Amino acid sequence: MLRTRKRIGAALLAAGLVFSQLGATAYAVESPAGTGLCEHHTAHDAAVCGYVEAIPGRDCEHEHTPECYTDELICGMDEDAEQTATDSDAGHTHGQACYALDCSHERGEHTTDCGYIEAVPGTPCGYVCEVCAGEPDKDSGKEEPTISGNGLTAPEKTGTETGEPGDTGTITVTAFDGIPDAVKQQTVPAGTTLDGLTLPATLGASGYVVSDDTDPEPEAITITGVTWEPDSPWDDTAEQGGYLFTPVLPAGYTLADGVELPEIDVLIGGAVTLALQGGVLTVTFDRNGTGGTDEDNNEMKTAIETALSGDDKADVATIKLTGSAAEVTGYNWQYLIDLYNESSGWNSLTALDLSGMTNLTTVKNDTGMVKSQQTKLQTLTLPDSVTQIGDSAFNNCKNLKLTELPGGVTQIGDFAFRGCTGITLTELPDGVTQIGNSAFSSCTGITLTELPGGLEQIKPSAFRGCTGITLTELPGGLEQIEPSAFYGCMGITLTELPDGVTQIGGSAFAHCTGITLTELPGGVEQIGDFAFYGCTGLDKIIMEPTTAPTINDSTFENTSTGLTFYVPKGGTGYDSGGWENLNTVEYSPVTSISLPATLELRPNGSGTLTTTFIPSDATFKEVIWESSDTNIVAVDQDGNVTAVSNGTATITATSRQGRKTATCTVTVKDAPPVTIPVIGVTLNHSAYTLHTDKDPRSFQLIATVEPSNASNKAVSWQSSDTGIATVDASGNVTAVKEGTATITVATTDGSKTATCTVTVKTDSSGGGGNSGGGSSHYITTTPEPPKPNHPVLAVIELPVSVGNGTATGKPDDGRTAAAIAEAGKDAKAKTNGIAVQYDAKTSLTYDGFSIVIQRATLDRLIAAKVQYVILNTGVVDITFDLAALQEIQKQATGDITLTAVRETGLAGDALAAVGSRPAYRLTVNYTGADGKAATVQSFGAGRVTVGLAYKPAATEQTGGLYLVYSADGKGAEWLYQSSYDRNSGNVIGSVGHFSVYAVGHRPAPAFTDTVNHWAKADIDFVVSRGLLAGTDDATFTPDGTTTRGMFVVALGRLAGIDPAAYPSSRFNDVATTAYYAPYVEWAASKGIVSGTGDKTFSPDATITREQMAAIMQRYADKLGYTLPVAREAEIFADEGQITSGMKKAVQAIQQAGIMSGKGNNRFGPKDTATRAEAATVLRRFVEIVIDPAAGGWGQNDAGKWLYYENNKPMTGWKQIDGTWYYFDAAGLMQAGGWQEISGKWYYFYPDGAMAANTKIDGYEIDPDGARKE
Repeated sequence: MLRTRKRIGAALLAAGLVFSQLGATAYAVESPAGTGLCEHHTAHDAAVCGYVEAIPGRDCEHEHTPECYTDELICGMDEDAEQTATDSDAGHTHGQACYALDCSHERGEHTTDCGYIEAVPGTPCGYVCEVCAGEPDKDSGKEEPTISGNGLTAPEKTGTETGEPGDTGTITVTAFDGIPDAVKQQTVPAGTTLDGLTLPATLGASGYVVSDDTDPEPEAITITGVTWEPDSPWDDTAEQGGYLFTPVLPAGYTLADGVELPEIDVLIGGAVTLALQGGVLTVTFDRNGTGGTDEDNNEMKTAIETALSGDDKADVATIKLTGSAAEVTGYNWQYLIDLYNESSGWNSLTALDLSGMTNLTTVKNDTGMVKSQQTKLQTLTLPDSVTQIGDSAFNNCKNLKLTELPGGVTQIGDFAFRGCTGITLTELPDGVTQIGNSAFSSCTGITLTELPGGLEQIKPSAFRGCTGITLTELPGGLEQIEPSAFYGCMGITLTELPDGVTQIGGSAFAHCTGITLTELPGGVEQIGDFAFYGCTGLDKIIMEPTTAPTINDSTFENTSTGLTFYVPKGGTGYDSGGWENLNTVEYSPVTSISLPATLELRPNGSGTLTTTFIPSDATFKEVIWESSDTNIVAVDQDGNVTAVSNGTATITATSRQGRKTATCTVTVKDAPPVTIPVIGVTLNHSAYTLHTDKDPRSFQLIATVEPSNASNKAVSWQSSDTGIATVDASGNVTAVKEGTATITVATTDGSKTATCTVTVKTDSSGGGGNSGGGSSHYITTTPEPPKPNHPVLAVIELPVSVGNGTATGKPDDGRTAAAIAEAGKDAKAKTNGIAVQYDAKTSLTYDGFSIVIQRATLDRLIAAKVQYVILNTGVVDITFDLAALQEIQKQATGDITLTAVRETGLAGDALAAVGSRPAYRLTVNYTGADGKAATVQSFGAGRVTVGLAYKPAATEQTGGLYLVYSADGKGAEWLYQSSYDRNSGNVIGSVGHFSVYAVGHRPAPAFTDTVNHWAKADIDFVVSRGLLAGTDDATFTPDGTTTRGMFVVALGRLAGIDPAAYPSSRFNDVATTAYYAPYVEWAASKGIVSGTGDKTFSPDATITREQMAAIMQRYADKLGYTLPVAREAEIFADEGQITSGMKKAVQAIQQAGIMSGKGNNRFGPKDTATRAEAATVLRRFVEIVIDPAAGGWGQNDAGKWLYYENNKPMTGWKQIDGTWYYFDAAGLMQAGGWQEISGKWYYFYPDGAMAANTKIDGYEIDPDGARKE
């Protein structure tokens, strides 16, 4: 209920009647005259009710003296503003009003001298007369008291008083009277009930009755019948907590715009709990409230003084805050930070720890009062939850040592770290959007190299005097650079400003001698006084704005004498306003640029883009180039474009002057296939004789399609009489019975044919018999070739668990011991030794691992002299040889941990080489004798094979895949002795230490004559590594011959020799200027090759296959590689043609898997080695060196695929990775057509996979692969 009354009367009545601080609350109902307690007692009796009327105080007569002010400037001007005035402080001289007050009278700490008398409310009235305390008067016309929603008794209503809503209309409240602090902030003990709170049912306010009056005059009013609602249900069982109450006004009241309801803050059990232990004062701070009333009346001060009872504050070294409060502000923060003032008396206090406040978001001193010399604070710990470091939070904390801010900080307020010369920040959190006035002023220890990209505002003097920052650019979203923002920051080296900048404040870059701006953005409208004062690095500035920005004579004062401003032709304002005193030259601006719309390149191809400028006489034609995808196309700053891999990317050119752009779409794709027709076909035999009862019973015809680079070399075979001789799809001819048959080969393209006449005989002589006359018997013993020497492999399952993408596990030592013992029982173990393989087993996916090898297990493996240990994980496979294990044992103490962590922070050359392909940081860790973590630095004489799982992209050449090593995540070293292993699906390489290893791709040229060649992957391998080169830009000539000079060059490059180390030549036919000369000299000096005469080498002579085998054996021997015996020895049909001195070499190279037969059980020792065969031999050698135990898929020297198992080629049916293949009696995989096997027809795709459950050439194929007839 509302009553109109005089303002002074309202103030007195509100003080006397409305608010109570007693446990029991009584409300006096005003008499009609407005002077008494109730209708029975119309006046207060001090002797009865204890009421004393409030006395208004007089104004304070104190006048501030210089002692009342601090040395903190609050006028926004800098200390030396008189020397370098800005736009806003030109001619400014600091007066007393420029400095912050620190005066007791200002805070309300008045003395009798100042004449101030405070208004003192009287003792609350607790009087209730006997009549009013009895039953309500039935005839009085008064209503029963009502109970509000929060359980409080509402005041009585008369319904007859003036101003009642029902009588006069809606009442608009324009303001509420203040609530006493004791009521506004209440602290009650746990267990307090709702009716035990002081919640006034009457509020004083100002307002008016809504009427036709267009300009009503507010009057003082009293609102009765007020109830209060808490922000959450009241819990009187709570031990601690806080509630915020707001009033519920009776019906008929509305609030004017901008008027807010008053609030009452109630805390249960107190907001702050503290305890002093061992020099640490622990503060539990759950609620900040309104931040305290003043520096002598706040929760922090009261609680700290209470906690220190009996203790000396001089003993406190650290204040540690904990609790759930979301902010510490106002006098709570001011009081806390002032404890670190040099004169606070807290003699030992140096640290502030806020890490326990996990909900804390904001700290700030918003009282407007700051003390200088907060020198005690040295150590500060902030929780990660902090988002705002507000105004003056750490102002003048000169000895504060701070190296980083919480990552979630978004705002840094005015004067937040002003004068904190001890902080050494190197970066600011990425999310910072605002940096306040003088936030880091005079912070000479910070060394920022960049500012957060989302920064929107840098206020005046934000980094003034920060001589350690070395910015090279500013965030792109900045529009204003405020006065003195970077004053004296001599370390910044800006070359340009953000395009959106419109204003540059006074002294913004004064004394920034390192900036070398060459242009100012086109939108700049105003540049303040002394903005670039003393910027001696400025030499030439291109002015983009067509209308001259407003400047002052001092804007560019004290810069270099030769500073020239290039102003746009036709621009306005550059002949006045201070510009007339500068050295200006007109230029012709760029209005637009263009590029060719499209460009098509081949992989590894290149081209140059030329920019067209409009107008053509534009003065400045510098262009900035950028590629949208450097994995597809790279571009340099001259517009030279280089194709990296197939795909499409956009090249953007941006003119530096004018920022005009143009784009070109670049497409990289393989050259379209060129169809080369077949012109003929020949056979290796025109006639051949077979026998039915002795060898040869069969032979192979080899068809040579001409030209060698014909697009379609497919052929078909036919026998004129299959009753005499048959021929299969590979040209293998088999005798059936005596007679003559003609074998015809026909090309699919052009139907070209060639024939061979086959005569089949049967020898009926019975083998000859004895000729009589005695006989001589010779017994010839042929040495048995060595057997494959693979060790016996013990495979042990290693269970792993997966968490956060990392697999962890530990091989069981007992199972390892049992596996070693079992493997040792194998007869081969006595000669070949044993090896151990741990297979990580889990159904979960992961991209890294941490595997612990117990010391006992490591010692056991070494004691067993295992040849190698494999850790097979599926993401990174690692193989340690015995020497590597011994080196780890020597360096490490205790258990070791093998880790592989995905490396995501590559940069520079490493990122360019790897792109998005896998990269892992590999380590062998252990705990040293000093208890600290340590890492095995190298494997000494040992080697470790690293295999990174990788599925090549469709556009990638498998021969161009490398293992790339990076020591620092930025540089890149391409390991030439690395390769993609088809069998394991890994990119493998042999290393001598761990670091970051990744998959890189360096493609070879897209040769037109290798697209369908059987050795394409091997050719890509050697060309990518620079071992061999194409015969021209587009061709490799794979079936061309290999020369002696060519081959030793490849071997020298593979060995990584320095050609400069071999400047002379011992052979007369090798000129020292020839490209192969140093490699010939190296090979001859090492005994790898010898001359063809005393002084001749014959570099252009071709080499045969047996010579190649002999050279490779000597190469391995001289460089210290041990060739493995990986395959069973083959006895070739042309064994007798191998030069006797080369037989051992041929056998060793064949059993190592470096060379093999050419088909039909032939080695072809005297055949000239082709360039394709040379490429294949070089790649196989590299892979054998990396992993001697490799098996699985392999090609013979005619390009036919075989699958090796147990050291020999598989024959018959074999399921590999879920796909069925068929290998003939010679171990050759069948591919590319129909084959009859055991009376059934099967179809094999070009890759050898058997077709099943499909339809081909009109035939239905069963699920088992057999054709339905």
